[in-house]
Amino acid sequence: MEYGKSIFPALPKDPAAYVFTPEAFKASPDGSGDNSAALQAAIDQLEKEQNHGIIFIPEGRYRFTQTVQLWRGIRLIGFGQKRPVFFLDDNAPGFNGPESRYMFHFRVYKPKEGQELRDAQNTTFYSGIRNIDFDMGKGNTGAVAARFRVAQLCSLEDIDFHINDSKAAIEMIGNEVERCRFFGGQYGILTGETVAYWQFYLGDSIFDGQKRACISTYRAGFTMVRTTLRNAPFGIYVPNKEEDNHYIEEFERLYIADCRMENLSKAGISMNMVRYPQNWLHGRSVYCKNVPCFLDSFGYQYNHHIMVEPICPESDIYSVDIDMGLKIQIDNARVDRKFDINYKVEAASTFPAVPEPDYVMMPAQEKWVNILDLGAKGDGIADDTAAIKNAIVDHKAIYFPMGHYRISDTLTLAEDTCIIGLHCFKTQFVVSDNAAGFNNAQSPKSMLIAPKQGHNHVCGVGFDGGQNPGLTSLEWLAAPDSLLEDILFLHGGHGKTRKGRDRYYTMWIHDGGAGVFKNIWTPDVWAKDGLHINDTEAPGQIYLISVEHHLDIECVFERVANWKIISLQTEENLGSEYASSVYLKDCFDMEFQNLFQYRVQAIDIPHPYASHAVNCKNLVVNGVHVFSIGPTPFTTSWRVDDDVYIHDHEIGSLIINC
Repeated sequence: MEYGKSIFPALPKDPAAYVFTPEAFKASPDGSGDNSAALQAAIDQLEKEQNHGIIFIPEGRYRFTQTVQLWRGIRLIGFGQKRPVFFLDDNAPGFNGPESRYMFHFRVYKPKEGQELRDAQNTTFYSGIRNIDFDMGKGNTGAVAARFRVAQLCSLEDIDFHINDSKAAIEMIGNEVERCRFFGGQYGILTGETVAYWQFYLGDSIFDGQKRACISTYRAGFTMVRTTLRNAPFGIYVPNKEEDNHYIEEFERLYIADCRMENLSKAGISMNMVRYPQNWLHGRSVYCKNVPCFLDSFGYQYNHHIMVEPICPESDIYSVDIDMGLKIQIDNARVDRKFDINYKVEAASTFPAVPEPDYVMMPAQEKWVNILDLGAKGDGIADDTAAIKNAIVDHKAIYFPMGHYRISDTLTLAEDTCIIGLHCFKTQFVVSDNAAGFNNAQSPKSMLIAPKQGHNHVCGVGFDGGQNPGLTSLEWLAAPDSLLEDILFLHGGHGKTRKGRDRYYTMWIHDGGAGVFKNIWTPDVWAKDGLHINDTEAPGQIYLISVEHHLDIECVFERVANWKIISLQTEENLGSEYASSVYLKDCFDMEFQNLFQYRVQAIDIPHPYASHAVNCKNLVVNGVHVFSIGPTPFTTSWRVDDDVYIHDHEIGSLIINC
């Protein structure tokens, strides 16, 4: 992967977007002026006029002296032959104290006059910064590039953070960070629990030269894939938290895969009280070089009778696979339950590079065609079906600026079609209520189809299928390297609003379909199921999908094999009191990692189980978190066949052979 390159060398044409220029907003891209008030004014104006949207930042160096508040649903995207750079002066006033001071603070809505300024919340959706670098200057010991405690479909992507001697690049996290590099600083990421207590996904990133730890984290459901941690005392550090003059022993739910650790003087991972049921660690294909201790179970020297010994291989280069936590194994009706740590360390003669992403990447911008130049209107009124179908026939990479693209028939992609949007809430495919062909539940019809063996890339768009009982939002039959990313499936309401009656499936993957599905949210409550996968053994991968609020079941897997589901989160709210999270039937050779299943506190009715597996073989679930801050979480976490119930709500590993 090529890091540091601007992925948008030219301004994407979008009539609805703002461009942060000197003429429009008094921007100062030459490094001399102060852009704090100017960019804040642009953000405030966009929030007032459009609520959500995009501000494009041209190439240049932009000096900041104050914190910029980034309201919900606003994305800052850089463009130019080189990425724009946001920077602080050396010894910038207000950024050099002991307390954290943010360059950018992700928030919920802009408060009205007299209202309190609030941190980002579990309702902070769609926000992001992309293709913009940060230079935090020197002597700014309290500086943090972004406070990022956000919820679904928010992201930090394609960013280099030059932290220097500042505190951290990111403090508090949520949702997703991808393709970022972190240079220097006390920490790269410094965080506690996410705002919604859900998982966090970090992918394809590099940490280099942090003074204390590359990452300090607790209670964040930290999930890390294809990431390098190097030249620091610790790779991942799970601290004791000081509160009211005493220490609270913290925990973390860790999954790391295809990662690299290099020149970490103290430990790759440091955790306390590893036998806590909320603590687990799962690692796959982690290679280490000059890391004398892979796992430092601190507290061992004081509590050796209940702790696990540190893992300190003798080799300079080695690989590690590890599973640690409460292990429950089910063979037919027999249930074994114990704390377990099982790891395999192998000496290696070479230190391999991080694997490349195994999916179709976004095409280079010069290959895009703009759908508005091909006759589509995107005004929510005109029928854009013909224009989009013609574009699919004639072009491979189709860019959709923000707008509502009304369709009246199925859009079937070609084998190599790529659909590109940059704001999944503001760029939508929509179908009218009671649309001909979509309104018969006995004859389902899809809005968009990715074809058999398609090598497709679809990103940054939303789907609103209207009230149509026969409508499936997305039907996916494509190849394992296809990609669906940054996708919103819009809901039809909350509470008891016609749940499960006005759409068929939201995402339907079947008959050999597969792919990589990443950073997706489907609170599409009108649909029968939010995610329905059946009759496929092609290897599929899910990363960070949130499926919520459905009537009966959130996710259905029937006759599925060879799938990997990482950081799946489900939620039940009012109207889905009797819904379960996951249903699997006749499935085999599947794995889940960091499965979080939630019920909101307003629900007063108990439900006997979160997930149900029937006739499944070699089903591995590493990391189960079943929770509610209200009185009625799921009574048990898993029902296996008809007669086995697993009561634990925190499980390190669940292995099912029915």
